[in-house]
Amino acid sequence: MAFLTEGDLPTYYPAAVKMSEDDKKKYLSRANAYAFGIVGGIPTYSVQLPEAQIKAAVALAFEILAEGQDAQTNSVNGNITEAAPTGFYVRKASDPLAVVDKMLLPYKSAFESQNTASAENGVIFL
Repeated sequence: MAFLTEGDLPTYYPAAVKMSEDDKKKYLSRANAYAFGIVGGIPTYSVQLPEAQIKAAVALAFEILAEGQDAQTNSVNGNITEAAPTGFYVRKASDPLAVVDKMLLPYKSAFESQNTASAENGVIFL
């Protein structure tokens, strides 16, 4: 099961309509896998944690992964090159997916709390 399906992708990331089917599948599977790795599983959605918000986070991960790959691949020879010359005026986030991590944090907490046995909540001293 995926957080974001290919049918949902145009709603959350309209620029994906222009992408090739192979690229869509590749980056969508990577974005879903990334989100699944952060959250740990599929949480139970609620009013406080709606499904639409996690889909938006996965769409952002999709966008970051797709842009990062396309910007660094030379279209002529396929070699990976720098997206921009390094220097003082170049601003680049050290970890662009950190924003996605923060968006997924409530879902991770909810998933962990739903799947924690009562014995794991504390320690009993005898």
